[in-house]
Amino acid sequence: MPTDDPIPDHLLLDEAAARRLLLVEAVDSVDREGRLVGLVERERIDQDALTVTGDPAVGQRLDPKAWLLARADRFLDLLAHRQPRLAALATPPAWQPWVGWLLPLAALVLGGFIDRIDNPRQVNLLSPPLLAFLLWNMVVYLGLLAVALRPRRPSDAPPPAWLPWLQRIGAGRTGALRADVVRAFGVRWWQVAGALEGQRWRRILHTSAAAWAIGVALSIVVGGLVREYRVGWESTLLDLPQVHAFLRVLFAPVVALLPLEPFTQQELARLHFGSGLPVDRLEARRWVGLYLGLLAVVVIAPRALLAAWAAWRQRQLARRVRIALDSSYFSAVLGRVSPARVRLVLVTVGDADARVLRQVLRQAGGEPSAQGLARTVLTTLRGDALVCREATLDALLADWTAGPSGPRWLPRFGRRSEAAQGEEADLLLVSGDRAADLESALPALQTLGRPVLLLPAMGSEAGLERALRANGVRGDVLAQASLATWHGDARLRAAMARLLPPYLAPGVERLVSAWQRHADHRLEQAARLLADELVDAARESQPLALLPLGVRQLVVRGEREAGQEARREAMAALLARLRERQQAVDARLLALHAAVRRGGGLVGDAWPDRFRVHQAVHEPQAGLAGAASGAAMGATVDLLTGGLTLGAASALGALVGGGAALAAAAWKNRAAEAGSSLVMVDEAQWLALVELALVRYLAAAHAGRSDVLGAGGWEGAVHDVVEPHRAALRDLLRLARPGAVAGAGEVRALLAEQLRQRALDLLAQLHGSPRG
Repeated sequence: MPTDDPIPDHLLLDEAAARRLLLVEAVDSVDREGRLVGLVERERIDQDALTVTGDPAVGQRLDPKAWLLARADRFLDLLAHRQPRLAALATPPAWQPWVGWLLPLAALVLGGFIDRIDNPRQVNLLSPPLLAFLLWNMVVYLGLLAVALRPRRPSDAPPPAWLPWLQRIGAGRTGALRADVVRAFGVRWWQVAGALEGQRWRRILHTSAAAWAIGVALSIVVGGLVREYRVGWESTLLDLPQVHAFLRVLFAPVVALLPLEPFTQQELARLHFGSGLPVDRLEARRWVGLYLGLLAVVVIAPRALLAAWAAWRQRQLARRVRIALDSSYFSAVLGRVSPARVRLVLVTVGDADARVLRQVLRQAGGEPSAQGLARTVLTTLRGDALVCREATLDALLADWTAGPSGPRWLPRFGRRSEAAQGEEADLLLVSGDRAADLESALPALQTLGRPVLLLPAMGSEAGLERALRANGVRGDVLAQASLATWHGDARLRAAMARLLPPYLAPGVERLVSAWQRHADHRLEQAARLLADELVDAARESQPLALLPLGVRQLVVRGEREAGQEARREAMAALLARLRERQQAVDARLLALHAAVRRGGGLVGDAWPDRFRVHQAVHEPQAGLAGAASGAAMGATVDLLTGGLTLGAASALGALVGGGAALAAAAWKNRAAEAGSSLVMVDEAQWLALVELALVRYLAAAHAGRSDVLGAGGWEGAVHDVVEPHRAALRDLLRLARPGAVAGAGEVRALLAEQLRQRALDLLAQLHGSPRG
């Protein structure tokens, strides 16, 4: 089997691989009926991908990343032949590269043509369009700074408020299959690659803003080539000192970084449109230089740096798209092919004995052993494993909280002892003799933080269920009495499946199927063992050391007594062989159920004592006796007719009587070799042996689980179950007798099926149908 490598909780893929994987997820999630890609085709795709990447079923290591990508490639190749437009979603949209160039180009053009100087003959130093453009960029920078300084979201924080809304959009269905797949993929892609798409649009928008500023700068420069700007200012609400202070602040970055001087207050007084003083072109050129520098320092350079940063981040994120594998979808998909390791801890509280649970888990495996509970209880061909270890509650608590260092309030995973590493439990099976013991242990169990299945030997299940809720423990309750035989294990398996983590569900399903197959196989083996025994009993015989029955054996007393003694000895010898065979079968039944033999048979010495004695008849003497009897009857007829028959009646009677007696003797002797006598199992006795075989099976099925070990109370139920089928059993007995036309193998198979069905009927009658 492959090694127990855990499935990673996420994958890091490039953008193309991530899109392919998420598109397959969208199709799988929406097209549950297999209208786009059939369910059988999906199973074949899974297996083909396993063949290429490694199949745990043949002892190879599963590579989740390689398998998921190989599966996605095959899935989309098939989808491309049926829905090419859907399959095209696996590649980025064709417009995406063009947008990165067209939007900045459009911004450059719009910045040059839309952002016009109000009046070239009277250019306002306080131009509202230019100031609004600069102000907008400053607001953007402040927003980006606030986002950068915002505390990072903790990993255990609840999801953002918009995420459930986005998930509802993706989960919504319109009935149009293609449209639903497109929407589900779009929502899922933004959930996974939202940061990547955000950086892509940041790059485009920052580049567009820089291009707009370049367009504005070009507009100013080109306008200055063909016009003469008359620079000045005017304001109703602002005085000269206020305008001077505002412009000093506005142009401070330019003055600090470039060899340009701002306007002095005297120069601004002269530049007022109402001053009437002439304005030199040098002031206009200085204004152009200051504004171009301001656009370069405040807009173009920062936006270009931000665009470059966004582009670098985009490339990094495009190489490392994070796909979480702990979602319900990927858990189910990987669970279909990856081995699951289900870890149980069998916990005893008080003076409880986990004998019943040990027996249940021993029988879960395909080859149970009565020597103890193996750590690996059950495995599957896929490599799944059900493992179990035993611990007392005190030992488990001490192991759970002991650590090499650190206070006890640290998270449990940070303070586990080195010996306890790798011994985490998926489920605690807690056994207790009394419900009160289990209830008192719930506070301690609650600290362990694991689901709990309480298995009381006595007490109220309803009371324990209320106690579980009151103590905040996730768990369930199942009485040990419901596990009296393997027939009740379905209840245990259903409870375990409800409590185990969802990501283990596919592996648990395979383990449950293997568990049930082993139980069914064990029942079939037991039925075959008992059927072989019964067929052998029907064919078994013991020769009688007697001469064929004749006149001497009927008349001479010594001969009669010798015959009776021979019959008793033959019956005893036959019974001894049957008992010996029964004991051997009982031992095999107990071994089959991983139970320990406790001396004698399963139900003691409960054999029926009726036998069928076949004693050969001396055929010549039988013929003579028949002839004599027929002649006597014929003589009577001769006398009644007054001799008119001339003795013909006597002759005819002797002939008929002798022939009939001879034929009857030959017919009686047909069951054995000529002249031999036998003792065989009688029909009524054989039917009683059938009932006894079912009682013995019940004893073996209950062994190690229930204190009831014997036939107490079972004979009536067995008789009621067998009674409607006695005619079929008689037919099987006739077929099983020596000399029957049917083959022994065929009879054994038919009888084994009869016993299997009757055993199931009995288990259902005694313990009810297993319920999940």
